[in-house]
Amino acid sequence: MTQGTAGLLPAAAWELTEERREMTWRGLRYACRIVRGGAGPRHGGTGAGGRVAGAGLGGPEPLLLLGGALQDMYAWPRLERYVAPYAPLVLVDLPGSGDADDLPAHEGFDALADAALHLLDVLGLPRVNVLGASYGAPIAYRLAQRRPGRVARLLLAGATHQVSGPMRAFLREAADHLERSGPTAGEALVGCADDGTYADRLVRHLVNTRAQERVRQSAAVQRLLRRQALRTTWRQARRHAACHRRVLAPRLIPPGGVEGVPALVFTGEYDLTTTPEQNGAVAATVAGSRLVLIREADHMAHLECDAEYADLVLRFLRDEPLDGLSYCDTYEVPARR
Repeated sequence: MTQGTAGLLPAAAWELTEERREMTWRGLRYACRIVRGGAGPRHGGTGAGGRVAGAGLGGPEPLLLLGGALQDMYAWPRLERYVAPYAPLVLVDLPGSGDADDLPAHEGFDALADAALHLLDVLGLPRVNVLGASYGAPIAYRLAQRRPGRVARLLLAGATHQVSGPMRAFLREAADHLERSGPTAGEALVGCADDGTYADRLVRHLVNTRAQERVRQSAAVQRLLRRQALRTTWRQARRHAACHRRVLAPRLIPPGGVEGVPALVFTGEYDLTTTPEQNGAVAATVAGSRLVLIREADHMAHLECDAEYADLVLRFLRDEPLDGLSYCDTYEVPARR
Protein backbone atom coordinates (compact mmCIF):
# COMPACT_ATOMS: atom_id res chain seq x y z
CA MET A 1 0.00 0.00 0.00
CA THR A 2 1.55 3.30 -1.07
CA GLN A 3 1.84 6.52 0.88
CA GLY A 4 -1.53 8.22 1.20
CA THR A 5 -3.57 5.09 2.00
CA ALA A 6 -2.05 4.19 5.36
CA GLY A 7 -5.26 4.96 7.25
CA LEU A 8 -7.48 2.86 4.99
CA LEU A 9 -8.49 -0.44 6.57
CA PRO A 10 -9.85 -3.30 4.43
CA ALA A 11 -13.10 -4.96 5.41
CA ALA A 12 -11.20 -7.82 7.03
CA ALA A 13 -10.95 -5.49 10.00
CA TRP A 14 -14.73 -4.95 10.04
CA GLU A 15 -17.88 -7.00 9.95
CA LEU A 16 -19.81 -6.25 6.75
CA THR A 17 -23.55 -6.69 6.45
CA GLU A 18 -25.44 -7.11 3.19
CA GLU A 19 -29.05 -6.72 2.11
CA ARG A 20 -30.55 -7.53 -1.29
CA ARG A 21 -33.58 -5.66 -2.60
CA GLU A 22 -35.67 -6.40 -5.70
CA MET A 23 -37.93 -3.93 -7.48
CA THR A 24 -39.74 -3.31 -10.77
CA TRP A 25 -39.46 -0.35 -13.13
CA ARG A 26 -41.62 -0.07 -16.27
CA GLY A 27 -42.43 -3.76 -15.88
CA LEU A 28 -38.75 -4.74 -15.78
CA ARG A 29 -37.43 -6.55 -12.74
CA TYR A 30 -34.07 -5.47 -11.32
CA ALA A 31 -32.21 -5.62 -8.00
CA CYS A 32 -29.57 -4.03 -5.80
CA ARG A 33 -27.28 -4.91 -2.91
CA ILE A 34 -26.69 -2.64 0.10
CA VAL A 35 -23.37 -3.32 1.81
CA ARG A 36 -22.48 -1.71 5.12
CA GLY A 37 -19.67 -1.93 7.62
CA GLY A 38 -20.88 -3.48 10.82
CA ALA A 39 -23.76 -2.41 13.03
CA GLY A 40 -24.12 0.52 15.37
CA PRO A 41 -24.48 4.28 15.05
CA ARG A 42 -21.13 4.87 13.36
CA HIS A 43 -22.12 3.05 10.20
CA GLY A 44 -25.87 3.26 10.27
CA GLY A 45 -28.37 0.53 9.52
CA THR A 46 -31.72 -0.01 7.89
CA GLY A 47 -34.29 2.54 9.04
CA ALA A 48 -38.02 2.24 9.19
CA GLY A 49 -39.66 1.08 6.01
CA GLY A 50 -36.46 -0.41 4.61
CA ARG A 51 -34.76 2.92 4.03
CA VAL A 52 -30.98 3.00 3.84
CA ALA A 53 -29.52 4.97 6.72
CA GLY A 54 -26.10 6.56 6.66
CA ALA A 55 -26.38 10.25 5.94
CA GLY A 56 -26.40 12.45 9.01
CA LEU A 57 -24.77 9.78 11.18
CA GLY A 58 -21.27 11.22 11.22
CA GLY A 59 -20.29 9.80 7.85
CA PRO A 60 -20.79 10.43 4.17
CA GLU A 61 -24.03 9.80 2.33
CA PRO A 62 -24.48 6.32 0.81
CA LEU A 63 -22.48 5.72 -2.36
CA LEU A 64 -24.44 4.51 -5.40
CA LEU A 65 -22.08 2.61 -7.69
CA LEU A 66 -22.95 2.34 -11.40
CA GLY A 67 -20.43 -0.01 -12.96
CA GLY A 68 -19.21 -1.04 -16.38
CA ALA A 69 -21.09 -2.67 -19.23
CA LEU A 70 -19.73 -6.16 -18.55
CA GLN A 71 -20.14 -5.97 -14.78
CA ASP A 72 -22.89 -6.80 -12.32
CA MET A 73 -23.53 -5.83 -8.71
CA TYR A 74 -21.07 -8.45 -7.47
CA ALA A 75 -18.18 -7.19 -9.62
CA TRP A 76 -16.66 -4.75 -7.12
CA PRO A 77 -15.55 -6.84 -4.10
CA ARG A 78 -12.28 -4.94 -3.76
CA LEU A 79 -14.00 -1.58 -3.50
CA GLU A 80 -16.61 -3.03 -1.14
CA ARG A 81 -14.04 -4.19 1.36
CA TYR A 82 -12.48 -0.75 1.62
CA VAL A 83 -15.45 1.63 1.24
CA ALA A 84 -18.33 -0.15 3.01
CA PRO A 85 -16.82 0.22 6.51
CA TYR A 86 -16.95 3.99 6.06
CA ALA A 87 -20.04 4.59 3.89
CA PRO A 88 -23.04 2.42 2.92
CA LEU A 89 -22.53 1.12 -0.61
CA VAL A 90 -25.42 0.54 -3.02
CA LEU A 91 -24.60 -1.70 -5.99
CA VAL A 92 -27.25 -2.30 -8.63
CA ASP A 93 -28.12 -4.55 -11.55
CA LEU A 94 -30.04 -2.08 -13.69
CA PRO A 95 -32.17 -3.54 -16.51
CA GLY A 96 -29.89 -5.16 -19.06
CA SER A 97 -27.24 -6.25 -16.56
CA GLY A 98 -26.66 -9.05 -14.07
CA ASP A 99 -29.83 -10.79 -12.94
CA ALA A 100 -32.13 -8.01 -14.11
CA ASP A 101 -34.53 -8.28 -17.02
CA ASP A 102 -33.28 -7.33 -20.47
CA LEU A 103 -33.46 -3.67 -21.44
CA PRO A 104 -35.04 -3.15 -24.87
CA ALA A 105 -32.30 -2.50 -27.42
CA HIS A 106 -33.75 0.86 -28.44
CA GLU A 107 -33.47 2.23 -24.90
CA GLY A 108 -30.37 4.25 -24.07
CA PHE A 109 -28.67 5.96 -21.15
CA ASP A 110 -31.65 8.23 -20.51
CA ALA A 111 -33.76 5.20 -19.64
CA LEU A 112 -31.02 3.81 -17.40
CA ALA A 113 -30.84 7.13 -15.55
CA ASP A 114 -34.61 6.97 -15.04
CA ALA A 115 -34.22 3.48 -13.58
CA ALA A 116 -31.46 4.67 -11.24
CA LEU A 117 -33.65 7.52 -10.00
CA HIS A 118 -36.45 5.02 -9.43
CA LEU A 119 -34.03 2.97 -7.32
CA LEU A 120 -33.27 5.98 -5.09
CA ASP A 121 -36.99 6.58 -4.60
CA VAL A 122 -37.67 2.95 -3.69
CA LEU A 123 -34.79 2.91 -1.19
CA GLY A 124 -35.93 6.19 0.31
CA LEU A 125 -32.65 7.95 -0.44
CA PRO A 126 -33.17 11.69 -0.94
CA ARG A 127 -29.46 12.34 -1.48
CA VAL A 128 -26.52 10.09 -2.38
CA ASN A 129 -22.99 10.15 -3.67
CA VAL A 130 -22.78 8.64 -7.16
CA LEU A 131 -19.82 6.86 -8.76
CA GLY A 132 -20.24 6.08 -12.46
CA ALA A 133 -17.45 3.95 -13.90
CA SER A 134 -17.00 3.58 -17.68
CA TYR A 135 -20.46 2.50 -18.98
CA GLY A 136 -21.89 3.84 -15.72
CA ALA A 137 -20.45 7.33 -16.26
CA PRO A 138 -23.14 8.54 -18.73
CA ILE A 139 -25.81 7.32 -16.31
CA ALA A 140 -24.25 9.06 -13.31
CA TYR A 141 -23.76 12.26 -15.33
CA ARG A 142 -27.45 12.35 -16.25
CA LEU A 143 -28.45 11.85 -12.61
CA ALA A 144 -26.40 14.86 -11.53
CA GLN A 145 -27.56 16.96 -14.48
CA ARG A 146 -31.27 16.23 -14.05
CA ARG A 147 -31.46 16.11 -10.26
CA PRO A 148 -28.46 17.93 -8.78
CA GLY A 149 -30.24 18.12 -5.44
CA ARG A 150 -30.21 14.31 -5.21
CA VAL A 151 -26.44 14.01 -5.81
CA ALA A 152 -24.18 15.06 -2.94
CA ARG A 153 -20.98 14.33 -4.88
CA LEU A 154 -20.36 13.04 -8.39
CA LEU A 155 -17.48 10.74 -9.28
CA LEU A 156 -16.87 9.74 -12.90
CA ALA A 157 -14.24 7.10 -13.68
CA GLY A 158 -13.26 6.45 -17.28
CA ALA A 159 -15.61 8.98 -18.91
CA THR A 160 -15.73 10.27 -22.47
CA HIS A 161 -18.04 12.26 -24.71
CA GLN A 162 -17.63 9.68 -27.47
CA VAL A 163 -15.76 6.43 -27.92
CA SER A 164 -13.33 6.89 -30.78
CA GLY A 165 -10.49 5.27 -32.68
CA PRO A 166 -9.72 1.54 -32.48
CA MET A 167 -12.08 1.05 -29.54
CA ARG A 168 -15.03 2.31 -31.59
CA ALA A 169 -14.15 0.02 -34.49
CA PHE A 170 -13.84 -2.96 -32.14
CA LEU A 171 -17.20 -2.31 -30.48
CA ARG A 172 -18.95 -2.06 -33.82
CA GLU A 173 -17.36 -5.27 -35.12
CA ALA A 174 -18.00 -7.09 -31.85
CA ALA A 175 -21.66 -6.07 -31.77
CA ASP A 176 -22.12 -7.21 -35.38
CA HIS A 177 -20.41 -10.54 -34.61
CA LEU A 178 -22.38 -11.23 -31.44
CA GLU A 179 -25.70 -10.32 -33.04
CA ARG A 180 -25.06 -12.61 -36.03
CA SER A 181 -23.73 -15.52 -33.99
CA GLY A 182 -25.40 -18.11 -31.84
CA PRO A 183 -24.43 -21.24 -29.94
CA THR A 184 -23.91 -24.40 -31.95
CA ALA A 185 -24.60 -27.82 -30.51
CA GLY A 186 -22.97 -28.28 -27.14
CA GLU A 187 -21.53 -24.75 -26.95
CA ALA A 188 -22.83 -22.87 -23.92
CA LEU A 189 -20.12 -20.22 -23.84
CA VAL A 190 -19.31 -17.61 -26.44
CA GLY A 191 -15.59 -18.28 -25.94
CA CYS A 192 -16.08 -21.82 -27.25
CA ALA A 193 -17.17 -20.56 -30.66
CA ASP A 194 -14.23 -18.39 -31.76
CA ASP A 195 -11.21 -19.92 -29.99
CA GLY A 196 -11.04 -16.96 -27.62
CA THR A 197 -10.63 -14.30 -30.33
CA TYR A 198 -13.34 -12.08 -28.88
CA ALA A 199 -11.88 -12.42 -25.38
CA ASP A 200 -8.37 -11.56 -26.59
CA ARG A 201 -9.53 -8.50 -28.50
CA LEU A 202 -11.67 -7.32 -25.60
CA VAL A 203 -8.71 -7.49 -23.22
CA ARG A 204 -6.48 -5.57 -25.63
CA HIS A 205 -9.02 -2.73 -25.73
CA LEU A 206 -9.55 -2.56 -21.97
CA VAL A 207 -5.91 -2.91 -20.90
CA ASN A 208 -3.02 -0.86 -22.24
CA THR A 209 -0.81 -3.77 -23.31
CA ARG A 210 1.72 -1.40 -24.85
CA ALA A 211 2.40 0.06 -21.40
CA GLN A 212 1.97 -3.16 -19.44
CA GLU A 213 5.45 -2.99 -17.95
CA ARG A 214 4.51 0.35 -16.38
CA VAL A 215 0.99 -0.64 -15.30
CA ARG A 216 0.77 -2.40 -11.96
CA GLN A 217 -0.57 -5.98 -12.03
CA SER A 218 -1.24 -5.70 -15.76
CA ALA A 219 -0.55 -9.36 -16.55
CA ALA A 220 -2.78 -10.58 -13.73
CA VAL A 221 -5.61 -8.26 -14.76
CA GLN A 222 -5.34 -9.42 -18.36
CA ARG A 223 -5.64 -13.05 -17.26
CA LEU A 224 -8.64 -12.23 -15.09
CA LEU A 225 -10.47 -10.34 -17.84
CA ARG A 226 -9.75 -13.03 -20.44
CA ARG A 227 -11.02 -15.77 -18.13
CA GLN A 228 -14.20 -13.81 -17.46
CA ALA A 229 -14.73 -13.17 -21.18
CA LEU A 230 -14.27 -16.85 -22.02
CA ARG A 231 -17.00 -17.70 -19.52
CA THR A 232 -19.49 -15.35 -21.19
CA THR A 233 -22.72 -17.14 -22.05
CA TRP A 234 -24.61 -16.44 -25.26
CA ARG A 235 -27.33 -14.63 -23.32
CA GLN A 236 -24.68 -12.40 -21.79
CA ALA A 237 -23.07 -11.94 -25.21
CA ARG A 238 -26.33 -10.63 -26.66
CA ARG A 239 -26.53 -8.19 -23.77
CA HIS A 240 -22.93 -7.16 -24.40
CA ALA A 241 -23.85 -6.43 -28.00
CA ALA A 242 -26.70 -4.17 -26.85
CA CYS A 243 -24.32 -2.38 -24.47
CA HIS A 244 -21.78 -1.95 -27.26
CA ARG A 245 -24.48 -0.30 -29.38
CA ARG A 246 -25.35 2.14 -26.59
CA VAL A 247 -21.71 3.06 -26.10
CA LEU A 248 -21.43 3.76 -29.85
CA ALA A 249 -23.98 6.57 -29.52
CA PRO A 250 -22.63 9.84 -30.93
CA ARG A 251 -23.19 11.68 -27.65
CA LEU A 252 -22.59 9.81 -24.38
CA ILE A 253 -22.46 13.01 -22.32
CA PRO A 254 -25.53 15.19 -22.88
CA PRO A 255 -25.10 18.93 -23.53
CA GLY A 256 -25.76 21.52 -20.88
CA GLY A 257 -23.14 20.55 -18.32
CA VAL A 258 -23.55 20.04 -14.57
CA GLU A 259 -23.58 22.76 -11.92
CA GLY A 260 -23.90 22.79 -8.16
CA VAL A 261 -22.47 19.30 -7.58
CA PRO A 262 -18.90 18.71 -6.31
CA ALA A 263 -17.31 16.45 -8.91
CA LEU A 264 -14.23 14.32 -9.44
CA VAL A 265 -13.28 12.79 -12.80
CA PHE A 266 -10.50 10.22 -12.72
CA THR A 267 -8.83 7.35 -14.55
CA GLY A 268 -5.45 5.68 -14.94
CA GLU A 269 -2.65 7.69 -16.51
CA TYR A 270 -2.25 5.00 -19.22
CA ASP A 271 -5.95 4.64 -20.05
CA LEU A 272 -6.43 4.03 -23.78
CA THR A 273 -10.13 3.11 -23.59
CA THR A 274 -11.10 6.56 -22.34
CA THR A 275 -7.94 8.63 -22.49
CA PRO A 276 -6.90 11.24 -19.92
CA GLU A 277 -7.69 13.90 -22.52
CA GLN A 278 -11.20 12.52 -22.99
CA ASN A 279 -11.77 12.42 -19.24
CA GLY A 280 -10.51 15.98 -19.00
CA ALA A 281 -12.97 17.10 -21.66
CA VAL A 282 -15.83 15.62 -19.61
CA ALA A 283 -14.50 17.24 -16.43
CA ALA A 284 -14.54 20.61 -18.18
CA THR A 285 -18.34 20.38 -18.51
CA VAL A 286 -18.84 20.05 -14.74
CA ALA A 287 -18.44 23.32 -12.87
CA GLY A 288 -15.60 23.22 -10.35
CA SER A 289 -14.60 19.62 -11.04
CA ARG A 290 -11.13 18.15 -10.68
CA LEU A 291 -9.28 15.65 -12.88
CA VAL A 292 -7.14 12.97 -11.22
CA LEU A 293 -4.87 10.48 -12.99
CA ILE A 294 -3.89 7.41 -11.00
CA ARG A 295 -0.28 6.43 -11.56
CA GLU A 296 0.73 2.98 -12.84
CA ALA A 297 -2.84 2.26 -13.97
CA ASP A 298 -5.06 2.29 -17.07
CA HIS A 299 -8.82 1.88 -17.61
CA MET A 300 -8.87 -1.02 -15.13
CA ALA A 301 -7.45 1.03 -12.26
CA HIS A 302 -9.99 -0.41 -9.80
CA LEU A 303 -8.30 -3.80 -10.23
CA GLU A 304 -4.71 -2.67 -10.71
CA CYS A 305 -4.55 -0.21 -7.80
CA ASP A 306 -7.53 -1.18 -5.67
CA ALA A 307 -6.38 0.36 -2.38
CA GLU A 308 -5.41 3.64 -4.02
CA TYR A 309 -8.65 3.71 -6.03
CA ALA A 310 -10.68 3.25 -2.85
CA ASP A 311 -8.60 5.77 -0.92
CA LEU A 312 -9.21 8.38 -3.62
CA VAL A 313 -12.95 7.72 -3.57
CA LEU A 314 -13.15 7.94 0.21
CA ARG A 315 -11.06 11.10 0.40
CA PHE A 316 -13.42 12.78 -2.03
CA LEU A 317 -16.50 11.54 -0.17
CA ARG A 318 -15.10 12.95 3.06
CA ASP A 319 -14.05 16.26 1.49
CA GLU A 320 -10.39 15.61 2.27
CA PRO A 321 -7.51 17.16 0.29
CA LEU A 322 -6.46 15.35 -2.88
CA ASP A 323 -3.27 17.27 -3.54
CA GLY A 324 0.11 15.73 -2.81
CA LEU A 325 -0.97 12.09 -2.86
CA SER A 326 1.87 9.83 -3.94
CA TYR A 327 -0.27 7.64 -6.18
CA CYS A 328 -1.92 10.24 -8.41
CA ASP A 329 -1.68 13.61 -10.13
CA THR A 330 -4.43 16.17 -9.60
CA TYR A 331 -5.47 18.93 -12.01
CA GLU A 332 -7.82 21.86 -11.79
CA VAL A 333 -10.04 21.89 -14.90
CA PRO A 334 -11.04 25.18 -16.53
CA ALA A 335 -14.76 25.19 -17.15
CA ARG A 336 -16.03 25.25 -20.75
CA ARG A 337 -19.40 26.23 -22.07
